[in-house]
Amino acid sequence: MKCQPYSRHDLERLLSSLAETSGALTIYVEPSLFPDFVLNLKLEPCWEGLVNEVKVVITDDTVLRAAQRYGTGAAIFWSEGAGRYLILPPFTLTESRAFTGVPDVSTLQAMLAKRFVLGVVLVAWGSYALGVFDGGRLVEWKTGTGYIHKKHRKGGRSEKRFARRTEEQKKDFLRRVANRIDERFSSASLDHIFFGGNRLILKPLVRECHYLQTNANKLSSRLLETRYADRETLLRSYREITTSLVFSF
Repeated sequence: MKCQPYSRHDLERLLSSLAETSGALTIYVEPSLFPDFVLNLKLEPCWEGLVNEVKVVITDDTVLRAAQRYGTGAAIFWSEGAGRYLILPPFTLTESRAFTGVPDVSTLQAMLAKRFVLGVVLVAWGSYALGVFDGGRLVEWKTGTGYIHKKHRKGGRSEKRFARRTEEQKKDFLRRVANRIDERFSSASLDHIFFGGNRLILKPLVRECHYLQTNANKLSSRLLETRYADRETLLRSYREITTSLVFSF
């Protein structure tokens, strides 16, 4: 088993090559039904061998952890030959289906061709970057900083006083970020929202932010990897967002 990140261009090339093959099993699974849809799948007896092979693959711990992290479902292309792939796409699959014969790559191709409007929220303690991407172009952004005391090491009352001050600073910072999200995203018709930065920030930020609360269904379960939030990191985030994870066997 091999696992690799695929850019949009890489995935388009793979799908084109798969479309030229035949005698394959194609399975699309939405995230809420993975892996149960596959484990319960029953096809004609002649396909039973391939189905059983796929059932073994999807119960692998590495595959399950990656599928949970991406949270977008899975597309599986499995044949007797060398073409055996499990793809975690960049955006969420909305239906679960199985096909036999010529690989049906149309669902993923349509996903790659769609012009998405994406909201990106990057937050670390002390910095934030918000952006709206329309078809890959950054059309709206806002960055900012906020001072937060570092941990005080002296102990006693002084330590407790600094701890209280730090907590208040964090709350004020999150309220400010939440207000900026409400301002910048309220006029955008977003298809998906991606969060990156300190994972411990997300829940308290959602509690402070009206927009994220009312659009929780658009918030991706994927956490973007970033340590600092600025415009440069924001621009790089689009590539990570549109990257698929491809397992080949």
